[in-house]
Amino acid sequence: MVLKMFWLLVSLLILSALNGVTSVAVSRSSSSLSGSVSTSSNGNSSIVARMMSPYDTDPDFNPHLNVPNLTSDELCQRGKTFEDVDANGHGNWYCQKVDQIIYTKVTKPGTYREVTFMDNQSGECIMSSREFKGDLAPYNEPLSIVFRGPLRLKQFSVYTPGGGGSYNRIGEYHAASRTRNGIMFLGNRGGAGSGVAGGPFGASLSYVSTDGLSGASGPQTIHDAPLVSHAEFIATTDQPCDGSCGYRRPGAVTYKGFPGSARVFLFEFSMPDEPQHNGEAGGNEPALWLLNSRIPNTAQYHECNCWKSGCGELDIFEILHQGQTKALSTFQLGGDGKSAGDANWLQRPTGGPIKLAVVMDATKGGTVSIKNMGASNGERFGGSLSSSQVEGLKAKNGLVSEFVYPNH
Repeated sequence: MVLKMFWLLVSLLILSALNGVTSVAVSRSSSSLSGSVSTSSNGNSSIVARMMSPYDTDPDFNPHLNVPNLTSDELCQRGKTFEDVDANGHGNWYCQKVDQIIYTKVTKPGTYREVTFMDNQSGECIMSSREFKGDLAPYNEPLSIVFRGPLRLKQFSVYTPGGGGSYNRIGEYHAASRTRNGIMFLGNRGGAGSGVAGGPFGASLSYVSTDGLSGASGPQTIHDAPLVSHAEFIATTDQPCDGSCGYRRPGAVTYKGFPGSARVFLFEFSMPDEPQHNGEAGGNEPALWLLNSRIPNTAQYHECNCWKSGCGELDIFEILHQGQTKALSTFQLGGDGKSAGDANWLQRPTGGPIKLAVVMDATKGGTVSIKNMGASNGERFGGSLSSSQVEGLKAKNGLVSEFVYPNH
């Protein structure tokens, strides 16, 4: 009883001490277009503050304590820092370390410019307008998963709805057993065994080597070893592209992205620190993000793709500065100010691996939950998820940032 009264008093003090809401502008850099910067806002968002981190071993900890809801802006007022500042004064805002970020109202129907023709010799790129709509649009289009080192990827699984609220697995990678079911690994390494290179568009998609550093002549499985800085690869389904993929660059190796609107992505990974690569372009900046598959199928690191017009990128867990230990998440919807991301951050796992759950569904105008489930117990992800397991993955736990995507 004394412990309960203590926590009640703490809750009342927190609630009475905080007042006023201000919006915080957050600068982000793009994972898809080198050197571009977008402006984001955490404006109409809120934090559900639980008393302790779910990683705390205190036996009295209850992650479902009924404590006051606090806005993320109020927590930012209590502590936010502007870091990663470059010579031009550009940097990033960081507020509080959290265990879960829940984005709502992410559905943004509209149009983007899709590629309809590419000429590898002349660089001609023709685009036309494409309408997108529906639950979670444009993130209801097929998505590819992009990984950038330094990274130790232990496993990941992708699930889509089955029946009765359950989800079935459509793709699995498990490093220790060298398992790759329903998954294809690709990279922008064209000309080294597969794909094409040269010309104004650079290297196309190709099969990728087991270390993610070069191309390959056929399908490979990423090895069970650390992936160093500069290693980058893409995961798709193992189904070769057809007309449903949209236009594909001639000669590129292309496979279908992960389909649907409601999806669950489970990851187990660590992101080791590699200070010896600080100062190098792309060194010691690991990231994990989702990308509309039409982008890499044309030219991921060239303007001849649909990224700038807003076909969709979701940075799930991104380090934006070399050696930084605070990972941010951002919805990238092109260069017209529609991008947004929370300034609250997740801890980079530089030691042992963690497990991360990303759940996308149509509730509340489109919801995406990104949850750090804590240090991994080594258990392998299952072949399906029951409705109660899915609800558990979405359930609030620890310190939770609730971000309402601003209207544009």
